[in-house]
Amino acid sequence: MNMKKLALIFLVCFGALSANPLDPVIRSQINVHQYYSKMIDYYQKEDWQKLAWKCQDLIADFPSSPFAREAHYYLGVAHYKLGEFEYANTAFSDYLKEELNPKFFDQVIRFKFEIACAFDEGARVHLFGWNKMPKWLPAYEEAIEIYDEVITTLPRDDLSAQSLYRKGVLLLRMEEYKKSIEAFRTLIRRFPKHPLAPEGYVGISEVYLTECKKDFPDSNKLELAEINLRNFRYHFPSEPRIAEAEKKLLGMKERLASDLLEIAEFYERTKKEKAAAIYYATILKKYPETKAAIKSEKRLKVLDVPDVYSNKKTQSEAIIVDSTE
Repeated sequence: MNMKKLALIFLVCFGALSANPLDPVIRSQINVHQYYSKMIDYYQKEDWQKLAWKCQDLIADFPSSPFAREAHYYLGVAHYKLGEFEYANTAFSDYLKEELNPKFFDQVIRFKFEIACAFDEGARVHLFGWNKMPKWLPAYEEAIEIYDEVITTLPRDDLSAQSLYRKGVLLLRMEEYKKSIEAFRTLIRRFPKHPLAPEGYVGISEVYLTECKKDFPDSNKLELAEINLRNFRYHFPSEPRIAEAEKKLLGMKERLASDLLEIAEFYERTKKEKAAAIYYATILKKYPETKAAIKSEKRLKVLDVPDVYSNKKTQSEAIIVDSTE
């Protein structure tokens, strides 16, 4: 009789378990732990593709689980290691949104900075953001956005200083001259004693020189470059990179003097010796250290125009000179 009762109890319990072996909540918890355990296993084995797939499965099947929030981080790591930087950045951004106090905050910001550097150095993104499309598009704008994110998130951190410097250099390459100077100036102002601060001054000199070469030469930019050099000397009097900034300033003067020299030579060819002499004299006065000044001095001796250095110029002569300003 006791055996029959035990058998009956067993059958009832077995039937109940067969119908619903575990409560759905308990079953879900077991499954998500299995997913998470497998995810960590792939991470430790550095099997990045399988890690990405398992993270995506966990996020899709258990979106409200705490493990899903952490899976965004591991998904970002997997994509980063696979060289899929645009997807890695998205995953890391999702992780920061999901976590109030992210466990991997420092690691995520470092990864984001490295992704920005990769984009900066030429890594490209997929057409239309589709992973089946080729990577053809440059990602300079994405790099700038990530640099800004790092600068805003960690305003006094070394990564912020690096981001400001790299942002300034990238903006110069993109011919965003005003924004480039702003980035370098922010670097100098926010990190006045940082090793990159002198590079900020040199960067500003490079922007002004590039503008002078590519755009119409502007003597006002030369004045700004001279102010930048004076500040550089004042704050870093023994800095060897001052010589580099001086060389860039001289390059600007050479460009401006060369333009005046072309005009002087034009007037000389057209037999307008007085006008030519005025331009040669202007070059000597404003840019005496340039190659154009050496040539101007020789031409002035050949022309031998009287009173060319005098301030008593006729109105028409003054207009001719001022037309280059």
